[in-house]
Amino acid sequence: MRLGLCLLSLLLVSTGCRHGAIPSLPASHGHLVLAMDEVLRDASPRKGSWDVSALLADASADMPSVELEPEQAPLVFAEAVQLLKGTPSQEEVQRALRDLSAACEAGLQEACAFLHESVRRPELISGGRFVSPHPRELVERGMFALLIFRCRFDTDGRVRDCKVVEGGPVEGTQRALDELYTSLYRPPTLAGHPLSIPYTFHLRFTPPNGQLTREDELAWARQRVSQNPKSAPAWTTLAQWLAVLSPEDRLYPQAVARAHSLSPGSWWAATEVAWQQVQAGQYAAALITVRPSMRREQANPYVLETAAAAYFGLGQCPEALKQQERAVGSLPKEWPQPEQERFRGKLTEYQTACAARPPASAPAVSAASDPR
Repeated sequence: MRLGLCLLSLLLVSTGCRHGAIPSLPASHGHLVLAMDEVLRDASPRKGSWDVSALLADASADMPSVELEPEQAPLVFAEAVQLLKGTPSQEEVQRALRDLSAACEAGLQEACAFLHESVRRPELISGGRFVSPHPRELVERGMFALLIFRCRFDTDGRVRDCKVVEGGPVEGTQRALDELYTSLYRPPTLAGHPLSIPYTFHLRFTPPNGQLTREDELAWARQRVSQNPKSAPAWTTLAQWLAVLSPEDRLYPQAVARAHSLSPGSWWAATEVAWQQVQAGQYAAALITVRPSMRREQANPYVLETAAAAYFGLGQCPEALKQQERAVGSLPKEWPQPEQERFRGKLTEYQTACAARPPASAPAVSAASDPR
């Protein structure tokens, strides 16, 4: 009996199956962020395209850290683009990727757009025929399986240096690794130049016509973190299902914090941690935490709202108003009316408070309120 392969993709594009579209209220902040992202992706003319921020998040652990001031970003961006117009070495391509990422993170939208236009995902040429890691008798009993490998793509399109993040039976895990190593891809590229980058494969196997309920998914996520306590995707999946089904669970804040600590570049976990920091009055920390989420190609209104609240808490009215206005303008027309009113109401509060106080004075209203 053959199994269907539910997912083989770059980790962080999605850490699990879909959580549903527009949610019913009340809903947790984490659930609203997830649902909004799904609505925006479904409405995007680039639906199905690669979220380059996922690549940057996955690669950031292996790239030297570079931080730029906003005024430095244009020159660094121009130099990286010029370098890529020639015949750069692989080391120079890596440096260009790092510099472009830093310029994007510094707020230069031109750098963000260049990355999204110029980075191409790998494409399978041959191989990739994965089979279930479970023996036949377990498959016939409806067993599900998940294998996650963190590997490296080389410039020749081969997968190398894989490490098991989450595995199944030893024999089945090794079969999947062997298939990865013998598969051939067109390598990922930056402006046409092949890239050697870390890449995380997320393989989910389901029996024919097999389906888990949302409660089953949550139970499976709990089991995954108990078996794989150092797995970022396991903790992220658990945090997301808790956000949807059980946000009052005492484990929820811990799951979010654990997901963020294991994968600081993961935009959803970063947004949720930043929101929690805003609620605790930790505005400077929230701005740092939410930065990876803000550099994504399509602005999520809840990310912008979080940034606006942090800026307002720091007394930076112009930037707070700018981000909250963007958040209000980014809301889809079909989004629940109470949430639209809440966003507009918060903008009005900021406008009133900012008009009534000196620029450096303390906030006159709370920086943000939980939507629940």
